[in-house]
Amino acid sequence: MGKLIKWLLGLVALVVVLIVAAVIVLPMFVDPNDYKEEIVKVVKDQTGRDLQIEQDLKLSVFPWVGVETGGVSLSNAQGFGDKPFAQINELGLRVKLLPLLGKRIEVDTLVLNGLNLNLARDKSGVSNWDDLAGKEEVKAQEPTQEKQASGPVAFKVEGVQLEDANITWVDEQAGQEYQLKDVRLVTGTLSPGVDVPVKAGLSLSSSAPKLDLDAELRAEVNANDDFDRYLISGLQLNLEGKGEGLPKGGMQLQAGADIDINLAEGVVDITGLKVDGPEVELTGQVSLSEMNTSPRVNGNLVLAQTNVKRLAALFGSQLETADADALTKVSADIKLQQQGKVLKIDPLTVRLDDSTAKGFFHVLDSEGPVLRGKIDIDELNVDRYLPPAGEEQQAAKPEEKKAETDPFEPLRKLDLEAEAGIGKLTVNKLNMQQVTVKVVNKKGVLTVKPMGAKLYGGEFTGATVINAAGKTPKIHAKKDLVGINIGPLLKDLTGQDRLLGKGEVRLDLRTVGVSEQEINRSLSGSASLKFADGAYKGVNLAQLIRGAGGLLGGGAEKGTGEEARTDFTSLSASADIKNGLITNKDLEAKSPLLRVSGNGQADLKSGSMDYLVTTELVPSLEGQGGETADKLSGVPIPVRIKGPFTDLSYTPDLEGVLKAQAEKQLESKKEEVKAKVQEKLQDKLKGGLEGLFR
Repeated sequence: MGKLIKWLLGLVALVVVLIVAAVIVLPMFVDPNDYKEEIVKVVKDQTGRDLQIEQDLKLSVFPWVGVETGGVSLSNAQGFGDKPFAQINELGLRVKLLPLLGKRIEVDTLVLNGLNLNLARDKSGVSNWDDLAGKEEVKAQEPTQEKQASGPVAFKVEGVQLEDANITWVDEQAGQEYQLKDVRLVTGTLSPGVDVPVKAGLSLSSSAPKLDLDAELRAEVNANDDFDRYLISGLQLNLEGKGEGLPKGGMQLQAGADIDINLAEGVVDITGLKVDGPEVELTGQVSLSEMNTSPRVNGNLVLAQTNVKRLAALFGSQLETADADALTKVSADIKLQQQGKVLKIDPLTVRLDDSTAKGFFHVLDSEGPVLRGKIDIDELNVDRYLPPAGEEQQAAKPEEKKAETDPFEPLRKLDLEAEAGIGKLTVNKLNMQQVTVKVVNKKGVLTVKPMGAKLYGGEFTGATVINAAGKTPKIHAKKDLVGINIGPLLKDLTGQDRLLGKGEVRLDLRTVGVSEQEINRSLSGSASLKFADGAYKGVNLAQLIRGAGGLLGGGAEKGTGEEARTDFTSLSASADIKNGLITNKDLEAKSPLLRVSGNGQADLKSGSMDYLVTTELVPSLEGQGGETADKLSGVPIPVRIKGPFTDLSYTPDLEGVLKAQAEKQLESKKEEVKAKVQEKLQDKLKGGLEGLFR
């Protein structure tokens, strides 16, 4: 045993002597600079690039095996100019000698200072590292094979020190240029199971858009023994930017999270995510799975209430709305899933001021794109979000200059199926309830069917097809309003309630084009209406007739103080429409005092109408303020409605009245003469018969 111990002690002494000798003797006899030319030659043979090492190589042996140098540069790829591909002012790497005997790798701080890396891509899409990529792939396989053959190896790095690095990216194909300046990375001791502090930062400059961005990152990183799982805790990212598209005074953004990266299972979990920016606070969590096969993303994000108007103002955009409080309270809850080309936001909740919307939105394919969605809204007042009164025309002027653009081009590529339901909806002052709509778009044909709503005591149903497959869109719309109180509807829509009553309106219209001029020129189809127990406000036909009676010799009628309106118990009409010309031949209205019929035309192209309303009085108007009206009872009285839509005139056709009255009087005279003749004949016949029998 004693001999064995002596032998072991002697072996240890020999190893120590050899190490000491290596530390003392090796640097005396081995000069690493003698291998500079060989190193340069190997790089040239392997890459075709020129490697330059300006400073001397400094070799250390114990307790570190390492090398330090500086002034290293690698030439650029052929065709990318004389500017070096990479330059390094200071490079240093040292590995402890003794731990290597126990399959432990302990690296001193890796130093890389003053790196300048110039990345580029030419107009044909070739980059200046393509010639290096193939060799990287071959080399990437070698460590894996070595690891499998040699078994586990303990790894420890005292730290990484990357400072004053600059990276330039010039993309001639995209016409863009980016610069990363002052790139820095400093870490603590990189060792398994230890929380390693990490600090990093960079400055980014881009030419298109012109933008300057500063980023600072802090975190603690903990890796397992196999370096295939990393826990990043307390990550804090601070961004400061200025330039195009950002607020004039610049913008600051802070983000924080905890990240669990499992390379073996291909999973990344981001928890405690929080992003704070101007008028924006976003929180939530995101999970990435199947990273090694088909990456999948799942996340829950919450957007805290924000003022969109103030946010837009920071970016130089002023949002003006009819309601000053609109767009001031916006928040959202989002659950997202993404895999391959499919992105699903399901469920989705958005709170817009006093409205709440819930539903889902699916992007089944970004090409096209292919979209599916459904949304339910409790209430929505669209009028609140329109431009303030008086600003709509100003907003339309820039669009007029862009008349050559085709707004329907995206529609031809879009594959869309969506449904919406709204509890209460206000549009153009029209109030609707239980609104439902389904929208389908295929190859430029947009179909809105079915459409339904409750409004003004009745129901609305309809369908609209916009065929934009060709250059000029063709529109077909069918609208049915049944049981509608037309007065309140027109009052809300136009501010006027000239027509009162309850009934129905049916429209079946077609047009080519969407501008007002195109619609007025091409509108065709049919329309009909039926109303009961109503009135037409703006003209009192009975009073107008009484005035006509005064002109016919009965004395002028005094004003009765009646409202200018014509009551009716029933009203019906239909119209044929062709190329903007509306023709009606069957207007019919009945009331206790009047019988009204009408026919005529309205021309949308000229904005005018010529219509004849024929009114006939019932037998008596006594008690209705019409002393002379009896003479007109039973006489058809035409009233001409003529002129532009904005200034219609109502004129009785006196010539027609006189003619009708004369015909009536002539008819009555005929009856009177006939009666007298018959009376005389009877008298003569009676006398003759009496003489005969005598």
